[in-house]
Amino acid sequence: MAALSVIAVGGTEAAKLNFSGRRDTGGFMDILRTTGYHKRPPHIVAEHKSFFAKEGLEVRFDVATYAPDHNQGMAEGRWDLTLSSADTMIARTTTDGVDYLLFMQAEEGLNASLIGRPGIGSLDDLRGKLLAGDPGDSNLDLIRMKILRTHQIRENDYRVEIIGASPQRLEAFLQRRVAAAMLTPPSTQKALAAGGVLLAKAEDYVPNWPLTCGWALHSWLEGRRNVVVRFIRAWVSATDWLLQPENRAETIRLIVEKERLDVPRAEEAYARVVPKARINPQAFRSVLELRIEMGVYKPPFSSAERFYDANYWCEATGLPPPAPAGMPRQRG
Repeated sequence: MAALSVIAVGGTEAAKLNFSGRRDTGGFMDILRTTGYHKRPPHIVAEHKSFFAKEGLEVRFDVATYAPDHNQGMAEGRWDLTLSSADTMIARTTTDGVDYLLFMQAEEGLNASLIGRPGIGSLDDLRGKLLAGDPGDSNLDLIRMKILRTHQIRENDYRVEIIGASPQRLEAFLQRRVAAAMLTPPSTQKALAAGGVLLAKAEDYVPNWPLTCGWALHSWLEGRRNVVVRFIRAWVSATDWLLQPENRAETIRLIVEKERLDVPRAEEAYARVVPKARINPQAFRSVLELRIEMGVYKPPFSSAERFYDANYWCEATGLPPPAPAGMPRQRG
C-alpha cells in the first residue's frame, strides 16, 4: 500500500506512515512534547519496551514542579499534552476558559495524605496556621478543602501559600515554613520520618480519583489525530504488557530504578494503572460534583461528556466507548 507522508509533530522532521498508522521502516520519528509530575508505569514500560518507538514516536517528557507554570505552559502550547489530573483540566477549562479535552485515563486512585508538622496533633490544630498549596483551586488543594470542610474547618480558618508540587511542599514542611501539607510518596514517608503527623488520607474522602489522564488543547488534538491515536495505542500496549502477571516483577523493578521509589511505593503505583487506559466517565462526574460542593465550579454546569472525547481511544483500541455518566448531581 502506498505510504502517506506527513510532517513530524515537532515540525522539524519528515515522517512516513502507512494508512494503518503504523510506522514504516524509514527511521523518522514524530516528536511529542509531554509533561506531568512524574512518569507513570506505562510510560516507563512504553519507553523501555519500545512501544512508543514501534508507533514511530519520540516522547519527550518534562517534569512539572509548579502547577501555575504547568497550566500556563499547556495553555501557551509549550507542551503538546500532559499526563496529569482530570481535575486540573476541568478547573482550567471551566475557570480559565481554556478549551482542553481529555482522551485517555492512565491511573485511578490517589495515595496522598495531609501531614502536620511535629506538634500538630489534630486537624483542628490547623486553625490560624499556614498550609502549603499548589495550585489553589484544584487537585490536592481541592481535596484538602474537602478534608477540612468535613471537619468544619473553612478556608477562612487557615492560610495557604502556593509553593509547588509535592517535593517543593515537602521542602517547605521540613523547613517548618508551613504547619501542614498535602503530600504524595515518597514525600509522605520523608515527612513522617522527620516527625510529621498523619492527619488524613485522601482516599478516605475522594475514592476512585481519576489521578492521571492524558489531555491537551482541543485544537491540538484535532490537528494531530493520527499522532494521538498512536500515542494511546503505545500506552495501551504498555498496560497490556505490564499487567501480565509474569511481567509484574520486571515492571516493579523498572519503576524502582527509573523513578527511584522503594518497592512498596512502586507496587502502589502499579496498582493504580488503568487497564487499556480506559476512560471512566463516572470518575469525572465525581470530580465535577466535588468541585460544585466546594464552590469552585459555578453554573451553568456541564455533563461529564463535555470534558472528554473517547473517539481517539476507540480508534486506538478498537473497543466501544464507555457508557456516559451524564450531569453531576448537586447536593441539596
